[in-house]
Amino acid sequence: MASRRNREELGDSCGFCLRCGWGRRFMLADAAAVPDTCPSCGGVVITSCGACGAPIESLMGVTCRACGEPLREAELFGVEIRRKPERVAAAVDGRASSGHNERQSL
Repeated sequence: MASRRNREELGDSCGFCLRCGWGRRFMLADAAAVPDTCPSCGGVVITSCGACGAPIESLMGVTCRACGEPLREAELFGVEIRRKPERVAAAVDGRASSGHNERQSL
């Protein structure tokens, strides 16, 4: 319940820089609040999956929750992005992730 409340207050979608990892949460209705280029390094900021167009829901996401396609590399500056495994739609591989902290190889 707390995560739903956080999404309502902080934003239901995310955008992040593919180069340096800068990110921002925003309300989907206010997508213009996120710049196209990173204010820190000038890199490309994405707010949705390039394959299916689904909005990004987590700043730590590396794969799309809707289609399972990669959003970015799983490492940034040589360090693995620490995150819970994404819950990919069941239609992608016939089952959804359990949501536990098991390590997934990409």
